[in-house]
Amino acid sequence: MKKIHLLYITSALLLTGLTSCEGLLTEEPNSKYDRDRYFDSEEKAEMAVIGIYSSLSDFNHYGWYEMAVPASDDTYYTARTQSDNQVHDIAHYQLNSTNTWIESIWKLKYEGIDRANLTIDGISGMTGYNENTRLKALEAEARFLRAFLAFDLVKGWGDVPFKTAYSSSYESAFGERVDRETIYDEIITDLIFAKNNLDWATASSTPERVTQGAARALLMRVYLQRAGYSLHANGQLERPDDSKRKEYFDAVIKEWEAFEAKGYHDFYDGGYEALFKSFSRRIEYEREPLGNCFLSFTGTSQRWSMGHL
Repeated sequence: MKKIHLLYITSALLLTGLTSCEGLLTEEPNSKYDRDRYFDSEEKAEMAVIGIYSSLSDFNHYGWYEMAVPASDDTYYTARTQSDNQVHDIAHYQLNSTNTWIESIWKLKYEGIDRANLTIDGISGMTGYNENTRLKALEAEARFLRAFLAFDLVKGWGDVPFKTAYSSSYESAFGERVDRETIYDEIITDLIFAKNNLDWATASSTPERVTQGAARALLMRVYLQRAGYSLHANGQLERPDDSKRKEYFDAVIKEWEAFEAKGYHDFYDGGYEALFKSFSRRIEYEREPLGNCFLSFTGTSQRWSMGHL
């Protein structure tokens, strides 16, 4: 009987020891964040926003590959003869599903949108959000970047899969095409929030972060693009009726009046030709908000980097 009691006591001690060891050995790694508990400070909220910028500045996106998208003539083609036939295909409008440049651009635009969705949801749910202008400004940056990427998708592909909720599972990452007019509505909503919660740029502002001027400038471009012809899946070129087009044009004028009233931003003094020559010499004009995705050389490597949003 004593042996049985001793066995029970020994087993209990062993189990207690194992449980204690398990608790001691379970540690939270410093390099990993729990998504549900991540948004607990302004610093972490800003890190999340920087993560969206990172998707844009990726080498396979605006870091380099995006440069091939507007390649519409031999200016780009000739410079890369016999080096990358995929770029030639883009310049000559001969695309297929095996083009890795387009695949990378597509993937990273959706990566950025998904990061923006996570960031917007996380920031808006933070304690004290309603009274914190800094948090609202960070959310405004995230909304601008989501709108910027969604606008890219609509310009390139028209109706595309789109959602404003974070993909929390593999299944939720996929969806059907969404009508471009619905996406335009979301883009405009994001940009209006952005312009209402971001400060205007000043001489001391960094050119590498979104400002109110960038939001207003992109909003103008969205209205103008939406007012024009658009190729639909049925092969027809269509545009809004005249009353809706006038509404969009009036909205553009209203945004321009805001720039005039502020007085800081303006067109380049020497005109477009002088601006192009200055840019080619790596001389940047930081008061021009309409170049809402101004890309500049970095160092001597001649790679392109995100800036001047």
